Amino acid sequence: MKRAVLPLILVAVLLTIGSCKKDSKKPSPDTGINLSLNATEQQQATGDNAFTFNLFKTVAASNTNGVNLFVSPLSVSMALGMTANGANGQTLADMRSTLGFNDFTEDQVNSYYNKLVTQLPQLDPNTTLKIANSIWYDQKFSVLPQFIKTDSTYFNAKVQSLDFKAPASVTTINDWVSGQTNGKITKLLPSISPGEVMFLVNAIYFKSVWKNKFDPAKTQKMPFYTDAANSEQADFMQGNISYNTYYDDGVSVVELPYSNDKYSMVIVMPNNSKSISDIAAGLNSTTWQNWMTSLRPVTQMLALPKFKFSYEIMLNDALTSMGMGNAFSLSADFTRINVGGGLQISQVRHKAYVAVDEDGTEAAAATSVGIELTAAPEELRINRPFIFVIREMKTGLILFTGMVNDPTQSGL
Repeated sequence: MKRAVLPLILVAVLLTIGSCKKDSKKPSPDTGINLSLNATEQQQATGDNAFTFNLFKTVAASNTNGVNLFVSPLSVSMALGMTANGANGQTLADMRSTLGFNDFTEDQVNSYYNKLVTQLPQLDPNTTLKIANSIWYDQKFSVLPQFIKTDSTYFNAKVQSLDFKAPASVTTINDWVSGQTNGKITKLLPSISPGEVMFLVNAIYFKSVWKNKFDPAKTQKMPFYTDAANSEQADFMQGNISYNTYYDDGVSVVELPYSNDKYSMVIVMPNNSKSISDIAAGLNSTTWQNWMTSLRPVTQMLALPKFKFSYEIMLNDALTSMGMGNAFSLSADFTRINVGGGLQISQVRHKAYVAVDEDGTEAAAATSVGIELTAAPEELRINRPFIFVIREMKTGLILFTGMVNDPTQSGL
């Protein structure tokens, strides 16, 4: 697959959150509204972007087979943000640190997410942006009302109980995701494992048109160099258009605005002195901000390949390496979901889709956070050598102790 530019396209959709500082105003039929973030929320957006780059670097580092990569860190962040409202103790601390929200109160974080859910879809009348959240739990599992109230209030989350033993439950959840992503993510969950009792799901759908569209008549085949020795013939859109750009010895940066300059696609291509892996490994908030402040408007010929692909990843390992391992372990503390605890994250599953053509961009993503019981397995076989003790239970006094290496030995 073609890969030189594409892995960094994750920054293409919903990236301008960190740079939107203008005051909100009443919606206009032509221009929509501006995202209004106060000083604290702007700092949170910076933390959100730091999570974006950390997640991308972690995922990209494991992407060694040359396939295209596309994720929505905002979708992952929202799904984990909902989940964090049920976490406690070290689990909560680790999740907040990983998400980049250490310096903010829980109310500040929830209010920030609520503003994104509410305002982002209103920014541009020529852009379709849907952000939807949901909580699905087994009808036999007890959920604390405050947890439900918090996520339904701040995240506008749909809440529904289901019979997780019924195959129709998987269909119900997948149908909801498909509806929220306009049919682009159709099968987020393959199944529900016996121990799983809850799924917290985010879905995002984005479709917008270029501010300066490409003329389809000018699209033609050109070589796309997958490495120094190999190339593929790809369909390149081209035109003499206006865009923002920055160039240095290491990278060429291109920003293509969508309608009304509310969203943009930013493309970062390594120059000859660096590889895409070098760029990905060095990507962080500081580097990104330097690029963004160095962009300058130009009007000149631009050739960009058309592309369309889907991507799927289980994020357990990535999030564990980013500092959230406690949430996946037996020591996880989700007592604000159920006071009895005994819960851990079973899986963080992510799927994404993107299509870029002469008119604009269509993208979708969905993230599910599975919560499972940490109770003992339904069957446990003592089938290896073991130690045993006979004791008095009230005082703990041990009467006998022994070791069994071979239960077939009688020793008599």
